[in-house]
This record gives sequence, structure tokens and C-alpha cells, in this order.
Amino acid sequence: MSGSFGKKTGTVFSFTCSQMLKKKGYRLSTIILGVLIFLGVGAVLVAGAIKKDKNEEPTKIGKLVVCNDSDIVFNEADEATPDNPLTKKALATAVKEAMDCKDVLVEWQEKASVVQLCKKVEEDARGEKTDTFFAVLRRTDEGYGLFMVRPQKCTWSESEVTGAGEAIVPVLRSYVERSIDPSLAQFMRMQTVGSTIVVGEDTSVAAVLIKYILPMFSGFIMYFMVLMYGQDVARSVAAEKTSKLMETMLSFVTPKALIFGKILASFVMSVIQVLIWVACAIGGYLVGTVAAKAIDPGYTNYIGKALGIIRTITGGSAMTIVPILLALGVFFLGLLLYYAIGGIGGSMVAKPEEVASASAILTFPVLIFWLLGYMASMLQNESVLTVCRYIPFAAPFTVTAEILVGKVSVWIGLIVIAEMLAATLLLVWLAGKIYRGLVLYTGEKLSIRKMIGVVRGK
Repeated sequence: MSGSFGKKTGTVFSFTCSQMLKKKGYRLSTIILGVLIFLGVGAVLVAGAIKKDKNEEPTKIGKLVVCNDSDIVFNEADEATPDNPLTKKALATAVKEAMDCKDVLVEWQEKASVVQLCKKVEEDARGEKTDTFFAVLRRTDEGYGLFMVRPQKCTWSESEVTGAGEAIVPVLRSYVERSIDPSLAQFMRMQTVGSTIVVGEDTSVAAVLIKYILPMFSGFIMYFMVLMYGQDVARSVAAEKTSKLMETMLSFVTPKALIFGKILASFVMSVIQVLIWVACAIGGYLVGTVAAKAIDPGYTNYIGKALGIIRTITGGSAMTIVPILLALGVFFLGLLLYYAIGGIGGSMVAKPEEVASASAILTFPVLIFWLLGYMASMLQNESVLTVCRYIPFAAPFTVTAEILVGKVSVWIGLIVIAEMLAATLLLVWLAGKIYRGLVLYTGEKLSIRKMIGVVRGK
């Protein structure tokens, strides 16, 4: 019996997949978005290889004053040693690449007063701008803190000074891991203070990406695909239920095989579409890298640079293989979960005129949980985000981005996936029960009591 069920489900699955492949909308969206992703990624890399005009070459020379109020020991040698990589050259190189300037002068001050140094720098500028900024190192109860200080008259922007701090952290972390205690290196964190910067505010591009763009982008892709394919599942199931050919179809396949096959087909085809887009992104990266190296072997890899900054902010846990796989798992399970809801909506339709309302059961929860997750991410409301992580309907819109940037641990990601898997299996089973119980129902509008009776087999 189980073998017969699997064979019939496979028949419905293959037929539905072939029908989806014949749709122009599916083919066009896959191809057009794939091409745009391929060209977009490649263009970003090639842009980093286009040589600047001579007038556009960096001319500014920055001065970084490191005020050390910790037990970190500075290496006075010109070159880094195995025991101490912390040299002026190492710091200057890191900051120079981050700030895109001609050169950086580094000055190391032990137990210096940052307030007095700032006042002196601004007085020496005598009404003009200064290129000097500060990095303050302090030992805390948890580890080490790095505070970037931007004088009021500094020519460097807030994001540039913060970016310099992000570039310094890996050098400092390497020193702490080798010379002091590896367990303390993970507590290295940046704060930027100054006349125009709020204490602790991180205005770098990577921080904006983590707080706003990634949650919005991943949530929008989930929202777009759930509405497109989930509503298609609901309409397809509802249309066939109200078709005059339903009795004939049931002589070849069982109701459960029909609903399972349709849900599974929509899920697999959407997964294939996403994987094609991912492959296009990887292909664009590889081709763009080759083209960029051909133009300029010393090109700036903006994508790699952005990923490196994100890893620095998150302690190196972001955008690695395990978080990427977990994020894809949450994303794909979210699709299957909402497709099952679409199947439930289609199964509840009793009359042809109710087909249009079948998708409403899917639309409302998608819209509510997407907006909830996005607003919580944008406002950085940790209480709401924590609750959303453990709600299977909300997790796909929040946890996908949080896993990618290392905001949640691997163990939390696995717990979320387990919860979503259990909820998805329950919903798929429920969709099958409702579809089988109401497949030939043409009576009055369903009541809650009637629905409960159908699920219980009465």
C-alpha cells in the first residue's frame, strides 16, 4: 500500500513539475533574475579593477594615534615576529587598505589622555581640518575593548574612522591569541566616540548591511517566493477540487497522493530556482574575478572586502560554510511550511466561487510574520527577535539572515530547523487529512466544528 502511495505521489509530482516548466513566468523569472545576478556580481568585481585617473588616486595621508591603556605590548621592530605581530607597519597597512588613502602614519602612546591629545590636535590645526584620529585600547572584565575617537575637526568621516577600527581588530586579535589568552580575543569590539558620533554607534557599511539590508533582502525573497508558489499551490488544489473531472481523477490517484505530490512539486521547483540563482552568483564571482585580474592584478575585491569586514564584526563566524548551509536549510523549510499552508487553504474550498479566497489563508500569515521580522530587525528589538526565532512561521524571515551574519549560534540554528521540520510535517499531514476528508465536499461553508471533525476522520 505504501509503495502504491509513493508511486501515485511520484506520478502527481512529475506531472506538476512538467506543468510548471511549461509556464513562461517560471522560465522567464529564473532566466532573467539569474542573468541579472550573474552580471551584477561580475560588475562589482570588475568595478574594483578599473584603474582610477591620476587625479583620482588617493592623496591623503592619515595619522593614527594608538592610546594603549591595557597590558598589550607594542612591537618596536619594523617587521612582525612570531610572538608579536603588532607593529606600526601592520597597523598602517590594515588601516590604509580600509580607508583607501595614500599612507598612514602610526604613533603609539602608553597611558595617554585621549581628551588632552584631541585638544592638542585640534589646537595645532588652528581652525583647519586635521587628518589625525585615535584608537584607544582598554582591558575590560570580559577581554579587550577598542574605542575609535574622531576629533571634531577630523577630515575623515564617521564610517571611515569606524572602518579603520574594524581593520585594526584582526591584528590585535592575532596578538591576544598568541601572546596573552586565546579566550579573550573573541571579546574584541569596536566603539566610536567623538563630537559627531554617538558612543557605540557603528555606522560602517558592513554594520548597515547586517542590521538592515540582509534581513530585508532575505525576508523579501522568502515573501516573494511564498506568495508566488504558495498561492499557486492553493489555486491549483482548489481548482482541481471543484473540477467536474475530480471523480475521474480519484480513480487513478488517492487524495493524499494528489495533495502531497502538488506540495512537493512546488517545493522542489522553487528550490531548483533558488539553487540556479546561487549558481549564477558563484559563476558571476568566478568570471568577474578572472576579468578583474586581467584588467588589474592588484584589483580591489569589494565583495571579499565586505565579507571580511562582516567576519571581523561578528568574530569570524559569519558567511562560512556551516552558517550558509544552515541558512539555506531554514529558508527551504520555510518555503515547504508555507506551501503546506497553501495546500490547506486549497483543500478547504468547497465551491468554484471560493477558489479566489483560498490564497487568503496563506497571504495573511506571510504578510504579518514578514513585517514582524523585518521591523524587529530594523529596530534591533532583541526581545521580539528572540521570540521570532522560535516561532516556526516567523523564523524563516529572521533566522536566515541572523545565521548568515553569525548572530545566532549553530546550535540555535539546529534547534530552529528541528522546530520548523516538526511544524512542516504536521502541516503537510494536516493538509492531506483535510483534502481527503473534503475532496468531494460541496455543502455549505465550512465551520470550525466541521473542520475538526474532518481532521479527526468523522
